[in-house]
Amino acid sequence: MELLSIVVPCFNEEATIPIFYDTVEKIKGQIDAEVEYCFVDDGSKDNTLAILRDLNKKSGGGSPLHFFLS
Repeated sequence: MELLSIVVPCFNEEATIPIFYDTVEKIKGQIDAEVEYCFVDDGSKDNTLAILRDLNKKSGGGSPLHFFLS
């Protein structure tokens, strides 16, 4: 089976991540490939990283990438 990697750049996206994730989860059965997510938090100041960590726990997937800007 093919692998589809979805790379999602995130910056202060706490409101949109759950909507995006739920939408992809609903349709991924229609895709003839294994789907993996790569969420990249680029130093968000809101709860983006906490939401990504919660999704990670629920899905059993890999850890979100988090970049700190100085």
